Amino acid sequence: MTLEKVIPYLKVKKLDRWALNYRFDKLEAIEGLRKLYKVFNEDEILVTTSFGTKSIYLIHLISQVNPGQKIYFVDTGFHFKETLRYKEMIEDIYDVNIISLHPDEEPHRLTEEEEWWNEHPKMCCTINKIAPLDHIVMQHKVWVSSLMAYQTSFRAGLQMFEKQGDILKYHPLLHLPEAKFNEELDKLKLPMHPLAHVGYGSIGCTHCTIKGEGRAGRWSDRGQTECGLHVKYYTKK
Repeated sequence: MTLEKVIPYLKVKKLDRWALNYRFDKLEAIEGLRKLYKVFNEDEILVTTSFGTKSIYLIHLISQVNPGQKIYFVDTGFHFKETLRYKEMIEDIYDVNIISLHPDEEPHRLTEEEEWWNEHPKMCCTINKIAPLDHIVMQHKVWVSSLMAYQTSFRAGLQMFEKQGDILKYHPLLHLPEAKFNEELDKLKLPMHPLAHVGYGSIGCTHCTIKGEGRAGRWSDRGQTECGLHVKYYTKK
């Protein structure tokens, strides 16, 4: 009996990462998301967005597949004003449920007063971007992320499903080529982040983002390519 015949008879939620990758790897992003909601309940699925230059496509897909899905945004306190305005515009256009999270006030104030993004950028990210999501991550089984393989060498090495501590990360856009991604944006006439039009290929906090192609403008002088959300291991307490 082939694997395709065996798998449907298994209890899907007990499938290991290998089996999930086998079933999802060749699916288009929207097909994969639809299947995800057949495998997991809505309250088991975590969706996050940074409202960066590439965020809109996943938001669009979620609005098509399950518009009631909660989408979490970490407001680090250091975003460009254009990012916050963009977020408000997307909320007005799409029927999506955006929930903003914020870092704890005291450690955030310390990072701001001492400008930790200069000497301690990884710790600054941990306090302002990773920690606010920590308790949310623990409440879910699978985390939908819009990472794409062409963006960095780290992302190129990922699979559709990756185990990250006690949560699965699912990357429905992973195999989407950059040219195809841009074609989809044009075809759907999706609203882009305003800074994307003036030379910002990737956008995070103001102190650690400059103009640049792709992710070249992120932490450009700090030897860092990720904030930690995608490489940190979350372990349930």
